[in-house]
Amino acid sequence: MMKKKGGMDADQEGLDRTELESIKRVFERLDRKNDGKICRDEISQQFEILGYRPKKHTDYGTSEVVDMIWEVDEDCDGMIDWENFIQLYVRCRKDKSGCEPKRLFNLIEFMINDKDGSGTINEDEVMEVLYHRYGKEAMQKMTDEVFKNDRDGDKELDFQDFLAIVNAGMHQQAATRDGGGTSPAKKKK
Repeated sequence: MMKKKGGMDADQEGLDRTELESIKRVFERLDRKNDGKICRDEISQQFEILGYRPKKHTDYGTSEVVDMIWEVDEDCDGMIDWENFIQLYVRCRKDKSGCEPKRLFNLIEFMINDKDGSGTINEDEVMEVLYHRYGKEAMQKMTDEVFKNDRDGDKELDFQDFLAIVNAGMHQQAATRDGGGTSPAKKKK
């Protein structure tokens, strides 16, 4: 059983062995230098592979990748170690408020489901993501909408298609939490 620093094991974090192995596989894919930490360049390289262009400047005056690291970097070394990585994943998986930072979590979840590293995930994998994030009822409501964002109609989603779907779900979750209203995803069309 894999232990985290501080002595907590994956079972105490609510992860089963398969999920933990998947998360570890993603961490190892991102950690191209094999130094046990993920730096800005390694995340940027993965985004380039996926065809995603992170913002060069955010509201905080840094790049989107630097912001993503800052959101989870507990020891402020500018990198993400295994402990930060697994903590982020568990916090986001358990988050029902929609308030946890999800940008790096979105990348992790996409990579978990892109098992062959092709840069796409299929319809069944998307349904699995939606079920884990939003529950069975929300997943069923979103099923008809999911592949509307599939730009090329091949029933596979690349990272940008995936972000459009999960961000639409987050907006719906926030609108419900905040007492209703029209979500930004619904305003588009």
